Amino acid sequence: MPRLVRRRGGQHTRGQTLVEFAFVLPIFLFMLFGLIDLGRYVYMHSTLSQAAREAARVASVEVYWVGSSDPSCNQPGGPVCPATVAALRADALTAANRMLTPFGPITTAQLFIRCDASSAPTGAWTDQTCSSRASGSLASIRVTLSITPITPLIDRLFPPMTSAAAATMVVD
Repeated sequence: MPRLVRRRGGQHTRGQTLVEFAFVLPIFLFMLFGLIDLGRYVYMHSTLSQAAREAARVASVEVYWVGSSDPSCNQPGGPVCPATVAALRADALTAANRMLTPFGPITTAQLFIRCDASSAPTGAWTDQTCSSRASGSLASIRVTLSITPITPLIDRLFPPMTSAAAATMVVD
């Protein structure tokens, strides 16, 4: 029968545990903060999608009334009638910013609007036009937002993460 060797007072195991903890702690903290950053990014993208939907809803309701001289415009119970496409874009930006409260406001450079009779825009979204305002046409919004990681090493290794969301709705 083998004989078990007993260490005096467990002195060797205490030091070994401390060294192992010192090696594992930075890796554990890096992974923990990385998961927190990932959660922040997922939450930001979800919020950004909601902001794009809300801005598209506002644009689809108001684009029909751009430049209208209807007497019920901007009256209680009446439609909101923006004077120009720029005013429509400002209303869409306000709607998007209401949804993006946890991340701070976006600027006009981060919101793109397009109104088209046939299809939603693809590609770079460089134009800011609303050529078709008829009922049944499409109002599209694209919103972009950047987030900086809070993990100490990741924020130095990677640039801020940019996310974009788009929504298209039918003009009422």
